[in-house]
Amino acid sequence: MVAALLRLRFRVLANTLGRNTIQLVAVILGGISTFSLLLFVLLIFARVSIEPPEAIQVTVVVGGSVVLLGWLVVPLMFDGVDRTLDPAKLSRYPVRTSQLMLAMFFVGVLWVPGIATVLAGLGTGIAWMSHPLSAALAVVTGLVGVATCVVGSKVTTTAAGTLLRGRGAARLGLAALVVVVVAVPIAAALLRDVPAGGSAFFARITAVIEALGFSPFGAVWSIPGRVALGDVSGALVASGIALVTLAVLVILWRVALAVSMQSRGEGPARASRGGRLGPLGLLPSTPTGAIAARSLIYWFRDSRLTRQLILIPVLPALMLMWWLLFDIDALAFLAGPVVATLLPLSVFAGLSYDGTAFAAEVAAGVRGLHDRVGRAIALLVIAGPATAIVQVAVAVIIGRVGDLPALLALALGTLLVSVGVVSVSSARIVVPVARSGRNPFSAQPGAATVSVVGSYVVTGATGVLAAPVSALAVVALVSGIPAVGWAALAVALVLGSAVTLGGVIVGGRVLDASGPAVLARLRLIRA
Repeated sequence: MVAALLRLRFRVLANTLGRNTIQLVAVILGGISTFSLLLFVLLIFARVSIEPPEAIQVTVVVGGSVVLLGWLVVPLMFDGVDRTLDPAKLSRYPVRTSQLMLAMFFVGVLWVPGIATVLAGLGTGIAWMSHPLSAALAVVTGLVGVATCVVGSKVTTTAAGTLLRGRGAARLGLAALVVVVVAVPIAAALLRDVPAGGSAFFARITAVIEALGFSPFGAVWSIPGRVALGDVSGALVASGIALVTLAVLVILWRVALAVSMQSRGEGPARASRGGRLGPLGLLPSTPTGAIAARSLIYWFRDSRLTRQLILIPVLPALMLMWWLLFDIDALAFLAGPVVATLLPLSVFAGLSYDGTAFAAEVAAGVRGLHDRVGRAIALLVIAGPATAIVQVAVAVIIGRVGDLPALLALALGTLLVSVGVVSVSSARIVVPVARSGRNPFSAQPGAATVSVVGSYVVTGATGVLAAPVSALAVVALVSGIPAVGWAALAVALVLGSAVTLGGVIVGGRVLDASGPAVLARLRLIRA
């Protein structure tokens, strides 16, 4: 059965890439960039292999922890590649959960990110080649680390996908999970005792690396280094932590997968009471109002967009955790701008989520400007309060309330510029996405690469256009002069509003000129 599922998955992959040149090119470019990065990592391992064991340990543990964290978080931000082995689709067939788990695991390992991670995990042996025993152990621990990465990513996407398709209690469960995941590391950081004095920063770094080596993120990567340093008991403890982490993840994945296969992937239907239309009843009965209301409904009822809301508390909390550990204020300052960039970025190809429903707009002759303004309003209603709340909370937590105008300038300026940029990009860019009601983390092969490349372009444009505001805000934060902070906030609001206005106008014109062509491309990627 496992072999049959794998043959099915790769047959569908070949057929999909064979009939869609754009996705084939995206896969090729993604593979080239991924393996170029892998080569760079292996060169770093070769270079650090001549350094003392302490330096090698820092490189491998930190690098491995970042890779594991990436496998857990990045799939929540971008579309995945596995739509063939969707548990909801296979729930009607006699496929045991263990068989599906094994097939999904091999699919994760045998695709571009998985292959690169396997090679990088084995490559940790290069870093320890001056210590033969540690090098041999690194090969084994590298494979265990890769298994932890792949299984961890399946846990996050399967659990989040199942909960996002549910209602009420399921989403409360997801919120509770997020709180636990975020609160535990922050509480641990707050309880840390770091010596005072001129070497406090380096003492903090040393303590963090040591703690990371005994954490679920870094334990598996720290084992060869502990052996090289003669810490056999520490290596045994780290081995236990690594194996328990993998075992817990496997159990969680099995439970989430079993629930997903039983749910059939569909949330329960809900009847609307007469006269209660939600945003459709609150906003004006105009093309702009209708599109804004529909977009707001998408944000809260379409799991493909709702999944982005998961990251609002997670990413700022992670940044605050790093601030607590390393005492670098810049890490906390960026929490607001990260949210301000992330939420607009999730709709940089917003028409892709409409699919062929966009045909209703084209048939009704809705002007592109009305579409752009409506979607921008909905995005600002969601992202505006979230960005402001995060940045105010950051200012209070780090004790920089006096710098709040500069911090708000940094965040709100980025948000307004981002809205203007995506108002243009989403009128032209179409990417393959999961259909509504399906697993929000599934997509066609190559979709992740297209999404990542498009995100780079949109983020780069946002960074360039927001540079004046960012520079002035940085000056205000460094100088501590209140007047400069207020000036930065004023510039952020004026310049950001101008970019937003310009973006909706340009995006509207683009949509007027290419609406039928965009609709044809939407039909093509859904074929």
